[in-house]
Amino acid sequence: MFRPFLHQHFVYAQFEVAQRIRIVTMVASPLCHKLSYQPTRVPEVVEYTRGFSSRPCTPAANSTVTPIFHWQETAEPQKVVYQNEKEPKQACIDGEMWPPIFEAENVRSARKMIPRDDDVFVCTYPKCGTTWIQHICSQLLSANYNPGSGKVAELSQTSPMIERMGAEYADKLQSPRLLKTHFAYYNCPKSDTAKYIFAARNPKDCLTSYYFHNKNFKIYDWANGKFDDFFNLFCSNNIAFGDYFDHLMSWLPQVGKPNVLFLKYEDMLEDLETAVVKIGEFIGGEAAAKVRDPETLAHIVAESRIDAMKKDQTRWFPGSALHTQTFIRKGTKGDWLNYFSKDQSDRIDEICRSRFVDTIAANWWKEDMAWSCLPEISITSPSGEEETIDSSGNCSSDEGFMSEEFDDMPSVSRRPSNAQHLDVPLYRGQGSGRRGSMDTSVTFGSVWTNLQKLQLSQMQNEQESL
Repeated sequence: MFRPFLHQHFVYAQFEVAQRIRIVTMVASPLCHKLSYQPTRVPEVVEYTRGFSSRPCTPAANSTVTPIFHWQETAEPQKVVYQNEKEPKQACIDGEMWPPIFEAENVRSARKMIPRDDDVFVCTYPKCGTTWIQHICSQLLSANYNPGSGKVAELSQTSPMIERMGAEYADKLQSPRLLKTHFAYYNCPKSDTAKYIFAARNPKDCLTSYYFHNKNFKIYDWANGKFDDFFNLFCSNNIAFGDYFDHLMSWLPQVGKPNVLFLKYEDMLEDLETAVVKIGEFIGGEAAAKVRDPETLAHIVAESRIDAMKKDQTRWFPGSALHTQTFIRKGTKGDWLNYFSKDQSDRIDEICRSRFVDTIAANWWKEDMAWSCLPEISITSPSGEEETIDSSGNCSSDEGFMSEEFDDMPSVSRRPSNAQHLDVPLYRGQGSGRRGSMDTSVTFGSVWTNLQKLQLSQMQNEQESL
């Protein structure tokens, strides 16, 4: 009769020991790091007590701060700010990774916040269209939101991130509230009547954008960070706001529910007007009325295009928080091709295959994530007509060379190294085996001339060999 009691007592004792080891390690870790000493990783607890998550975090092998539980609260808020070598500065709060300026009290209160019936939550992983959707929703929900007002950081005040500002700040806002969160679903405040807009983005583009985000924000103290180092951090669980794949997987079961609207970043790029209409109809009421009015809809769409949002970017964040004045960098898709190596691309592909198998996300970005995919190259011919050459070598103009002719030549659109035979650089490569970005300073005439020279040279060599 005492066996269950003794077993429970043993489990609690095991947890208590592990918890104390973890706290000591977290406190000592920053000091040990300065002394170039890496403390021993905390032993993994294989049995969990009632009331705590049964899904453990999988820490990186070289991590100095190792969460034992997915998140756990102690009597006093736990926050440790640290910066590992080659990594952005971060904070560990209750076993989760956050930006260094986040406070434990605010994160905790946000988890327990009670939503109002008319709340609208914008729920994303970082760099997946959060600000974009907030901007659209603000125009739909508020008559006082003026995109051209020039107010500094207006959006971050009227539509706050709940885990950054805390529930107390959100409670002071008038309804309907537009609230931003990077919480995974299991941490997000839940309601059957509040509305949740969940957006996702190709993980390769998300990673690339998040890399520049960490370089740009002063709080991370990582202005000279390297892409390869960030890639490894992204693939671990020890990155601010948590693991991308954990976040996405947590929201997938909610897609299709009446109070959840799912959007893909790439679909918004392709057809912004349709996305705005979906958001307005989903929110309902005055927002739905606005998207049904052609003139109002056209105005909101125009103000929500990426080019318009790049103007006066202090609206999103004060310039003093950034190394540059650019918060919205590109707002496009396919930029990952300029920075990933083939091995890195394959690694993300493998993670997606293993995590998304038998889910609705299995084929979401199949084409966008393909290593062989390339954007069309827009160039201007000597006659002044705009032409495009795709990755297969097909030219849109009758004056252009046929694909068979192009296929007989060494490719100029596959690898930076393959364009070294030309007199002008077509692509600026980022490293061995990486894609390169188009050098827009190259004119059609110079490319055309060099291709003709190359083909003529090859024909002469073939004749000489005969």
